[in-house]
Amino acid sequence: MKKTKFLMSTALAVLLLASLMAVSAFATTVPTFTLSASSNQLQYVLPAGTIFNGTISTTGSVQFWVGAPNYLEIVNLGIIDQTTTFSFVAPQNGTYTLNFVNDMSNSIQVTFSYVTNPVIPGSTGISQNYLLITVIIAVLGSLLIIFILHRKSKIPPSGVHNTAPSNPTAHLQLQF
Repeated sequence: MKKTKFLMSTALAVLLLASLMAVSAFATTVPTFTLSASSNQLQYVLPAGTIFNGTISTTGSVQFWVGAPNYLEIVNLGIIDQTTTFSFVAPQNGTYTLNFVNDMSNSIQVTFSYVTNPVIPGSTGISQNYLLITVIIAVLGSLLIIFILHRKSKIPPSGVHNTAPSNPTAHLQLQF
């Protein structure tokens, strides 16, 4: 019985952790691009209040900044030479421009990935419907495990004999 409770508790914990990880584990990766004495811009239409978390990996040095719809610079990482992350909250609705510039003649590869909250339309990240289904399955699985654990705790051990009389009506007493 203790082994069953332990296994059920472990399964419950795994289901709950899996549902939490599903919510936060998906990022959209933009195909790697090459910069050689050139620049590249990525544009995203974001509603106000959207949290944008990005990761940039590069094989050389690249200058990076983010421009808001009103053309103000809201993130300036300067020159990046490896991997870095950044984050911002969109202050207004509109198109945000991510700028990558390589002033050198050598070619570099740039890989960019991002996560937004809420998920923006058109991104290839996981849809909110899929996340909702994952959480519902985890909750239902957890409830099923709790029900099984509760039911097993009420069942007497298999070595106990039934002490009820063979004639069930023999001991009936009427109460008024």
